[in-house]
Amino acid sequence: MKNSLSNLWFKYLTSHFLIYNTSWEDPEIDRNLINLRPTSDLLMITSAGDNAFDYLLDNPLSINCIDINPYQNALLDLKCALFEFGSFEKLNSMFLTGKTRHCQSIFNDIKHLLNPHSRKFWSSNIHWFSVDKGFYNSGLTGYFAGVLNFLINIKGLRSAVNSIITETSPDERARIFETEIAPALWQGFSQYFWKSKLILSLAGVPDTQRSSITDLNEYMKTTLWNLFVEQGVNNNYFWRLYLEGNYSEICRPNYLKEENFELIRSQLHSLSHSTGTVTEFLNTSTKKYSHFVLLDHQDWLVGNGTDQLEKEWIAILKSAKPKAKILMRSVHKNLEFLPPFVQSKVKSVPISQDYLLQNDRVGTYPSTFLLELDV
Repeated sequence: MKNSLSNLWFKYLTSHFLIYNTSWEDPEIDRNLINLRPTSDLLMITSAGDNAFDYLLDNPLSINCIDINPYQNALLDLKCALFEFGSFEKLNSMFLTGKTRHCQSIFNDIKHLLNPHSRKFWSSNIHWFSVDKGFYNSGLTGYFAGVLNFLINIKGLRSAVNSIITETSPDERARIFETEIAPALWQGFSQYFWKSKLILSLAGVPDTQRSSITDLNEYMKTTLWNLFVEQGVNNNYFWRLYLEGNYSEICRPNYLKEENFELIRSQLHSLSHSTGTVTEFLNTSTKKYSHFVLLDHQDWLVGNGTDQLEKEWIAILKSAKPKAKILMRSVHKNLEFLPPFVQSKVKSVPISQDYLLQNDRVGTYPSTFLLELDV
């Protein structure tokens, strides 16, 4: 009963609110692994839409973005409209810091380029980009960032966090982490932060993912050590966004770099988005795909029982081109959670764990799987 209530609460949050105000998977890793070409047809989960723009830099034939959450597609639609309008300044003004006093006038300029659902949604919520509110404080992950920063401030860790972000010496980063951050962050009430179902649901983490990691505190301590000490986060726009509240001129995603604006704009005709499940979309389409980017979506389906997972894989295999590549993240350490008929039709492409540890700037998923259709 307890798990049922938890699942119902998670489903309510993730279907009634914008979840992700930024994409939480490293597209540089994706592009290196899936190797998109001008003949590639890609199906992906929308999320915040950022990574779709990254993939457009590789000039694929088509990208179809699918998300069951209509607000995620509304966010992608807003970004597409800013590209289509043709002003990098307007795009940058809205999404670099997430705050502009001109948000209403910018919206008035581009709203005719939005679909009706997106236009209605942003007519009510464009104030999220106001100086008083701030877009990156909005959505469930914005609330998660707010709680995280409240914890940092109340623990007196702000100076240490600021120092470890900009520090160039790994030895000094290790000292800051071991002597200042770790002792405070995992003592007292804050040791329950990474275990809280409520807090993790704001970050879009379903209970099935949370319960699959035995010791969340130890897992996050290891993850943050790798990111903040081993890698360093000076150029990590994922974590700096949530710790500092905005992107910056020197630390931002590719779609917010002026040198990429015209190329992405010229490829918008290849990008489309649809609201619904992957299964529903594929079952109503005759298109074949060479690539699938499923994020951690499979873990969500596992939590809903095997029926939905099996139906989606039947649809994926039906819609996949020969040798199609399928990329996904997961809390699972192996592929045993997939239906047996899937395991017999795909092969796993080895990914170096050292490569991921050294280069994945998000680093919160225990596993990254690249599958290739073997039939």
